[in-house]
Amino acid sequence: MSATPLVLLSARIGPLTPWETGIADQVPCRVELRPLGTREEIAANAPGARAIILGAVEPFDAATLAGLAGLAVPGGQDGLGLIVRRGVGVDNVDIAAAAAHGITVTNVPDATVEEVSDHALALVLGLLRGVPGAHVAALAGDLPAARAAVDRSRPTGECVLAVLGAGRIGRRLVAKAAPLFRQVLVADPFVEKVPGAKVVPLAEALAEADAVSVHTPLTPRTEGMLGAATLGAARPGLVVVNAARAEVIDENALEDAVRTGLVAGVGLDVTVGERRWRRLIADGHPNVLLTAHTGGRGSLAQQTLRRRCAEQVVAYLSGQDPGSVVTPGPRPG
Repeated sequence: MSATPLVLLSARIGPLTPWETGIADQVPCRVELRPLGTREEIAANAPGARAIILGAVEPFDAATLAGLAGLAVPGGQDGLGLIVRRGVGVDNVDIAAAAAHGITVTNVPDATVEEVSDHALALVLGLLRGVPGAHVAALAGDLPAARAAVDRSRPTGECVLAVLGAGRIGRRLVAKAAPLFRQVLVADPFVEKVPGAKVVPLAEALAEADAVSVHTPLTPRTEGMLGAATLGAARPGLVVVNAARAEVIDENALEDAVRTGLVAGVGLDVTVGERRWRRLIADGHPNVLLTAHTGGRGSLAQQTLRRRCAEQVVAYLSGQDPGSVVTPGPRPG
């Protein structure tokens, strides 16, 4: 007889709430909070789990998945069978390796669309207006510098916004931004039409835009998509916002573009490291906003994410379709 299934929540996205503990009220299982932030922590804490709920950075790569106990028999009743990504992107999970081991991978693709699109728009508007520079100058009591920070701005209705990626979040941003901007452009090789925007190649979008907001998934094709060459061909004075994945932008090239004056403002909800941007601000480039990957947060979004993840685990352990499947695997039952 199989042991009671173990459901794990990564400690990074804890604590346990009634949504997670309530899983055990609906199906027989144990629900625990364990550290899963590194490969070593996964190796120590994940073996024996039947389902795991994780965030955006826990490294479930091919070697990690292969090393977990219970994978000798793909999809075995006592092995890892379900990985639930509490959010949209699944680039921290090796999808092919999961499929090879019979592990179902799910996500919650629509729970934070409103929050992330709101967040990106707020960053764009704040940077175009020069708000960060005015804020820094005001705190220092430098009224002339505060005025100068916003004196360079233009009305939003005279500006062009480029949205890179026409998924759920990108399209929602277009809908919110279209009434505010003179024109909204979309660069996405997989779409031909987006209501409220003109679809153009990436080079044309960057050449025309006053601001660009990144909403592409991280893939081999998009990694480093905004680099020295693409930024070098952009319209001078560009504002760059990233609320997707840090690696889509070559941040060395982006920093250089700010220091040379090509890029006028940077808003990063995701970054490979904050230190360079703190140094940039200290060096006299204050039009920078960092928000520590909070774009998807909000009172409604967090509850929805937890509820949807719990529902997926319950469905899976009950032998049903968990929904929002990225990589299918066999279900118990």
